[in-house]
Amino acid sequence: MAVLAFHYNAELLPGGFIGVDVFLVISGYLITSILISRKEVGCNLSEILRDFYISRFKRIVPAYYALLVVVSVAAAILFIPDDFSYYRDSLEKSLYFYSNNYFAGFGDYFAPATSELPLLHTWALALEMQFYLIMPLVVLFIPAKWLRWLIPLGIVGLTLTAEYMIRVEGENQSTYFALYARVPEFLIGGWLALQKIGNQWSERRESFTAFTGLVLILLSAIFITPDAPFPGILALLPCIGASLVICAGKGWPSKLLSWPVLVWLGAISYSLYLWHWPVLAFLRYYAGSYQLDLTLSAFFVVATLVLSCCTYYFVEEVFRNRRTAARVLVPMAVVLVVTVAPLSLVSSAINKNLLEPLPVEFRRYADQKKICHGKINGTCLRGIDRDDTSILVLGDSHAAMLNYFFDAVGEELGITARVITASSCVTIPGFDYQRIPKWAQDPCKQQIAIVENYLESASIIFVAASWSGHTQNENFMSALTEFLEVRASKNQKILLLAQIPRFKKNPLRAQRFDSLNIPTSLPRDESYLTANLEIKQLADKYQYVQYIDLTRLPIFDAAPLYEGVLIYHDEHHLNEIGSKIYGKHASSYLRDLGLLDSEKGIF
Repeated sequence: MAVLAFHYNAELLPGGFIGVDVFLVISGYLITSILISRKEVGCNLSEILRDFYISRFKRIVPAYYALLVVVSVAAAILFIPDDFSYYRDSLEKSLYFYSNNYFAGFGDYFAPATSELPLLHTWALALEMQFYLIMPLVVLFIPAKWLRWLIPLGIVGLTLTAEYMIRVEGENQSTYFALYARVPEFLIGGWLALQKIGNQWSERRESFTAFTGLVLILLSAIFITPDAPFPGILALLPCIGASLVICAGKGWPSKLLSWPVLVWLGAISYSLYLWHWPVLAFLRYYAGSYQLDLTLSAFFVVATLVLSCCTYYFVEEVFRNRRTAARVLVPMAVVLVVTVAPLSLVSSAINKNLLEPLPVEFRRYADQKKICHGKINGTCLRGIDRDDTSILVLGDSHAAMLNYFFDAVGEELGITARVITASSCVTIPGFDYQRIPKWAQDPCKQQIAIVENYLESASIIFVAASWSGHTQNENFMSALTEFLEVRASKNQKILLLAQIPRFKKNPLRAQRFDSLNIPTSLPRDESYLTANLEIKQLADKYQYVQYIDLTRLPIFDAAPLYEGVLIYHDEHHLNEIGSKIYGKHASSYLRDLGLLDSEKGIF
């Protein structure tokens, strides 16, 4: 329930994600208890392993694969092709419980937000299944007296390793999803099962211990935030809390947890976990917002409960119930396997053929292989065909979006511009790259280093960016101010381009929903206006710096369309078609500024 609250709205319970860690302790305790108890009564080890893996398969796989089938069909219908490609990649890893490693390295500027990835939550199940492959062998083939010493060593060693990777190496994302970082949590539960702590405690002692454990879990869920270095040492707090509750099996807090409604929620908890996240992801994908309104929130609650109950009673119970006849179980298993095997291909075919796909030029702002965005491809020159230029274009993807813009402007005005950009990075010296995603930092630094080679020879420098994403940061504004002062002192002309109008939803998604007869809207996000004003005020302070506002051009009158043609490819980027039209509309405006010498490229 902590996980559900956190996933619905992180502000409700900032550390609710620790519910996963509590579960891993419980899981480690249960599987170790089962294995040890059977080992102690003298069962054959191969028989124990066989029964264990069969029981885990029946417990996890049928409901999990049923989820993948339903979610894949929904994604194939609702997702635009570019977004579906990310889903397909995650699906292929999820099919064999490897998605934690996929999401550990997940990062792409144009990828859907993580809150819109329907299979993101499968990382925890992947960890669980990976651990189940290892732990039974450890418990069964290593003597218990050794395990009592080896397990604490493993807990300490792996916890410190995770701590080192986060605090020293800065590998927060990869560590969060890594198996080694979560093994200590399983091992804590396993060690409790080996030691059989609490078996002889009084009810009073058990009550105090369980209460202390619940308080630790609650405090962790409230005060450990997503920005904290987690897992690692900090993860021990909720894990110790869970351990205390497990040890105190008969105190009054345990009786509280035995209320029928909580027991029922516990019974369907696996299905709840399976379904709550995809439902949230699809709703956020549709709404274009992390926060859900009252209607969508109510739909989330009802849909999650209905889907969870259906999965629990008609899938989980059927496969786990020993009284289920083979004539029922076998056909269901066959249908499930036959459905899942070609799932990636079938869902891809649905996504591709359900609606007529848009040509590629409507789905991107440029061919990444032909522009200097994040890396250098060729000369980086746009416009008329020249060997060199003194016009330099710098910025993030909002500047990269202008490659075809400068082709059009170049043809109209007879100029050439060199465009050097990087994702999330305004390619100016001093840019505070530390705040952008880790995957974008090295390309950012590399592009800035290359820009240094052209700065002194530039007569005109255009700077374009997603100002609404940068101006709120003081370090960035300091870097931009210093850049303007240095360049203006050298009498170089700096042109700061206004950020184009942006939307709260992706126009391509809205178009798809409309084609599917799903009611939708496309409101504008006015944050760009405030950011543009701040950039204008900064530009007005310097003689050689000019703020260029092209947002009033006719191309944006009916945005995201122009004369019935879609010109945007997401909430705040033009597509190739839009960029070319934008350049043609802007040419006359730029000419009116006074293009003095097209040969030298000087306004």
